[in-house]
Amino acid sequence: MNELRPDPEAIRATYRWLAHAEHGVSEVRVIRPGKGIVGIGFFDDEDDFVSECVRTNAAGNVYVGIQPRPRRLLDLAPNAVRPLRSGAGRKDIEVVTATVIDLDPVRPKDTAATEEELAAAVEAAEAAAAWAEGAGVGRPARMMSGNGAQLWFALPPIVLDDDNRDAVQANLKAFEAELRGQVESDRVKVDSIHDLPRIIKVVGTVSRKGDGTVDRPFRVSRPLDGLSRAEDTDLRARLLRALPRGGNGAAGPARLSLPQADAPPGAGATASRTAEGEIDWRSPVEMCGPVHRLWNEGAEDRSLAIFNMVRFFAHKELPLEEITELVVEYDRRGLGKLRGRDGPAYVKSCYDKIAASVRDDGSVAPPCHSLQALGYCKVNREPGARCELYDFVFDIEKAVEAIPEDCPARDLEYRLKPVLEAISHRDPSVHGRYLGLLEKRFKLKARDLRRALAQAGQRRRDDSERSPDSGKDGAAGEDAIEGEIYEDTCFYYTVTGRDETRVVSSFTIEPTMRVELEDSEIVFGRALTDKGGVVEGLRLPLRAFNSKRDLIRHLPSADLQWTGSDNNVQGLLRVLARRPVPRRPGTTMLGDCRRDDLHLWVCPEGAIGKDGFLDPSPVIYVKSGGSLDSRLRYVDCDDATFLPVA
Repeated sequence: MNELRPDPEAIRATYRWLAHAEHGVSEVRVIRPGKGIVGIGFFDDEDDFVSECVRTNAAGNVYVGIQPRPRRLLDLAPNAVRPLRSGAGRKDIEVVTATVIDLDPVRPKDTAATEEELAAAVEAAEAAAAWAEGAGVGRPARMMSGNGAQLWFALPPIVLDDDNRDAVQANLKAFEAELRGQVESDRVKVDSIHDLPRIIKVVGTVSRKGDGTVDRPFRVSRPLDGLSRAEDTDLRARLLRALPRGGNGAAGPARLSLPQADAPPGAGATASRTAEGEIDWRSPVEMCGPVHRLWNEGAEDRSLAIFNMVRFFAHKELPLEEITELVVEYDRRGLGKLRGRDGPAYVKSCYDKIAASVRDDGSVAPPCHSLQALGYCKVNREPGARCELYDFVFDIEKAVEAIPEDCPARDLEYRLKPVLEAISHRDPSVHGRYLGLLEKRFKLKARDLRRALAQAGQRRRDDSERSPDSGKDGAAGEDAIEGEIYEDTCFYYTVTGRDETRVVSSFTIEPTMRVELEDSEIVFGRALTDKGGVVEGLRLPLRAFNSKRDLIRHLPSADLQWTGSDNNVQGLLRVLARRPVPRRPGTTMLGDCRRDDLHLWVCPEGAIGKDGFLDPSPVIYVKSGGSLDSRLRYVDCDDATFLPVA
């Protein structure tokens, strides 16, 4: 199989289609599947954008922000990809110039699409494009993203401000949801990428996912309809459409046209409604910032998002009928968890679980701890953070007093978990005091309490160190090893426990071939230095990765410096082993060679079979330090030249 290479002309056309230059800069993110972000760069130069996308594609899949980023971000990584850990956020986006619909075929997780699955996504994209035209929207440009299809809608620029930002974001989400309802099926789903800072594959780059088999191959993403930009003024007007106003006169992203639910006897609260009787989608009940974020954005774990919203509405004492209406529509507008399921039954199941854990006074606790674990709520996570809705910080003493002294062990374990997490956030000098309270009240051993506190602290550190972009193409997961390193365009680096990067080399290696000998293996390739140079003819046997010293001995140039540890050397081998390069059998012996069904005569620069010279040679000769190979030379010639010499 020929090695796939990015298409510079398609990458250049992508940059021009995005049209970011007049409004800001383009953000490029390089993400290695299963490993997370390799690096991020900000670009205002077309040639640099193309060259960096080509260079970094070997390190991972290359993405670009749909919307332009503010020019002030250029200083973070000017026209080059660097080992940054996070890119632009929602509040950074100042101008909207496009929206993209992403159609993905349903297939096993972490695999490339088959040709049949890809064809289903392309077919759905054509149906979606036709529907858009019929709905009064200009026909979008269709793209093949590598494993699915995308629809690119170009827009005249929309400058965001406080008056229109929420409306534009809500209308982008509503447009995506409307199109999803037209084309999504059991074979193709529409991924949610309406959020302002979202990224898409750079068309023209190689898309790698899974192992790249014959049935599920890697592919070069490409345009299906060309990359000419035709801005849609009608869609722009639709995204700027004025929204209905609630009773307080505040604009809201959307409204649910739902009938008024009859509250059961004793229910004292209902969702906010407009004068027309429609539920106020923007804020159906009073919400704190973290809950409002969950309501607008959802969460990576869709089941958790639904459960938390059911809990919060139950905490607000809404009747089950109204909770069901709200949550089913919440799911339909973005999550998609309940599609094809009995939505009301799912909500009822969540409600019953929550009802079984009510407080002694009959009230339901809000989902504070879950929101803290998601990183949405900073109360008890950052010093001085207070809940804007309830104006409190976690009171450890009151929480301990609220737990009965004779609480059963199983319940005690559950109820102590948030207490221990809260203690782990306090200054270590007061840990002993809080643990003393627990020891005295529940007759627990100090040693066991300290072990439980250490585990709670470790969970907190793990949560805080996890990359904010982890997920489908998230940060390092369960397969991480000691000595893990990451690859930039011209050096390797590690990430410390404080999320700081440390460069460990002045080069990166671009492997070109792996040669398998009888009892070992050699990696062939070239090195790219941080000074822009190229060192060809790199040859690294497996013993070069035994230690830092062994690696340095096999580096052939003074421009190639390594400052990483012995463990980092194994991390380098792990990086190289994951690169998709040809594997060829090899030998250190000249002359007669028998390998499986092959019978060849191995030469210093190739091999001879019964039909003459073989190009390429099926067996690679590897020099072993002898001089015979320098004194032998075989020349291909015809019979008329050979016979007189013979």
